[in-house]
Amino acid sequence: MYCKRHENAICIACLPTKHTYCADSIIPLAEAAKNAKTSTALADLEHTINETLVNIQICRNDCEAATEKIEKQEKIIKKRIFDTRETINKHLDDLERKLLNELTTTHTSCKSKYGTIKNQLNEMEKEIKRLQEQTFQLKRFASDIQVFLSTHQMNKEIHDEVKSITKALASVKNENIEIEIHQDITSLLKNVDYFARVKVDKSTIKCPFEDAKISLAQIQVPTRQQLLTARSVHNTNLKLRTKFTIDKKGNKMEITGCVILANGNLLFADNTGKDVLMEYNVDGLFIRDIPVSAKPSDLTVITTEQIAVSYNDLNYIDIIDLKKMTVLKTMKFLCHCRGISYNDGKIYVLVYGVGIVVLNMEGTILKTIKCDLHVYNITTIEDRVYYTVPFSSSVKCCTTTGNNIWKFKGKLLTAPGGIATDSAQNVFVVGIRSNNLMILKDDGTVSKTLLSKADGLNKPARLYYAKETNILLVCNKYDGTSFLYNVMFD
Repeated sequence: MYCKRHENAICIACLPTKHTYCADSIIPLAEAAKNAKTSTALADLEHTINETLVNIQICRNDCEAATEKIEKQEKIIKKRIFDTRETINKHLDDLERKLLNELTTTHTSCKSKYGTIKNQLNEMEKEIKRLQEQTFQLKRFASDIQVFLSTHQMNKEIHDEVKSITKALASVKNENIEIEIHQDITSLLKNVDYFARVKVDKSTIKCPFEDAKISLAQIQVPTRQQLLTARSVHNTNLKLRTKFTIDKKGNKMEITGCVILANGNLLFADNTGKDVLMEYNVDGLFIRDIPVSAKPSDLTVITTEQIAVSYNDLNYIDIIDLKKMTVLKTMKFLCHCRGISYNDGKIYVLVYGVGIVVLNMEGTILKTIKCDLHVYNITTIEDRVYYTVPFSSSVKCCTTTGNNIWKFKGKLLTAPGGIATDSAQNVFVVGIRSNNLMILKDDGTVSKTLLSKADGLNKPARLYYAKETNILLVCNKYDGTSFLYNVMFD
């Protein structure tokens, strides 16, 4: 037997002792287990296991990223300390040089004044000694009349010399050179007892794990039709989560690819910037640049640790390990590699003039699906392939075997660019020239505008939909503005 109240299988012995009041909840175990393999209980269990494994990997990646961040922060702080010290040293050197120049000028000025007086005294001494010699000669050889007249004249000359030097000495001050250290320098030596403080800003780690109670009440897994009913075009709405601007890596920017990783971080490809992919978090904060072999064109997620990147006119794609930061495999093509998508162990690449080339993970070409010539964006889900044709302003859907299913062309959508699907195969697509975001029904018969230029769209070129979290990423092509939306089904 089975008790629905306690969600336990029970036997006859348990019934009277532990389930006395559960009479209405007791059913045969066989009835409870009916359709178990197709129930949500098994599906939820599988989902919880897979989700837990993903969360473990996310936490591990976060720890590794945190460690790398701390290492970078230490290097940045060390450089800042060194730069600050260098700036202080340079400033003190400049102040010392100015002070020494001022001291030299002051010393020279003072010395010059005393030198002038000294020269005058020397000249006066010569003149007095000359008069002294004349006096001596007068006493020996001159008459009284000559001595009388010369004495009067020589007294006048001596008086004039003394008056001149006295006047010169009166204009000169007795100078002492001293120094007064700036009070802030004195205060620095006396009061500043540390260069800077090292602080640790702590915050609670976001834990992705949730207590998942797997109910054994047997409910059938929803069919695709039920999912389509729950997620119709009409009841799909967006709620803005984050808006931010990607930093330019060069003189201009052209966003040609974007994805949302399993850990929630965002990757962007700028085809006119540097040879990197730019990683941001969900709050729009820059995390790091991931080096790639050339300017990236588009990218797609393969696993939690692997992505594939295309390089347009270089005619090849790379499979990259994000954890080890290494290229696992390079696959070459006959012509330009544009849009790229991954689905069910296969990589779909838009190759100019060839079509949609389908490869396995070893790089073996499995098939080529014919499509329009000028196609840049592609997405895949289950057995369907979707792509946009900007020159004809149309959206097309075909099977993975190449059979055309439907084509959408509307007046409100001009030059469609990025394309993505939700779990119910409803299609999200942006109009580059019409500056809008539309959602199309899975058969292309119904459409609805979700965003327009009034919402900030300006040449929106790329988008990405995370089916596990129902989060939509939309990017403007040239100004770097990006939007994260929660997709809701009201």
